[in-house]
Amino acid sequence: MTKDELIRRCEEAVKSEESANQIYMKHLSAILQRSELSKEKLEKARTDLSYLIGRNSEHKKILEELLVRIRQEVVDVY
Repeated sequence: MTKDELIRRCEEAVKSEESANQIYMKHLSAILQRSELSKEKLEKARTDLSYLIGRNSEHKKILEELLVRIRQEVVDVY
C-alpha cells in the first residue's frame, strides 16, 4: 500500500467515526425525548451511547495522530 492510499483510508476512517458519533447522538436524543422506557432503561441507554461516543472520539483522535505521523514519514510503502 502506498503512503497516499494509507492516508486516504485513515481519512475515511476519521469520517466514519465522525458520522457514527452523529448517529449515536441522534439516537440518544430520540430515545430520551420520545421513548416511554423506564427511567432506569433511559439512563442505561444514555450511559451506553455516551460510552460509544467517547470510544469513537478516542479512536478518531488516534487516527488523526497517526495521520500526522504518516505524513511526516519519507517511506512510501506500508
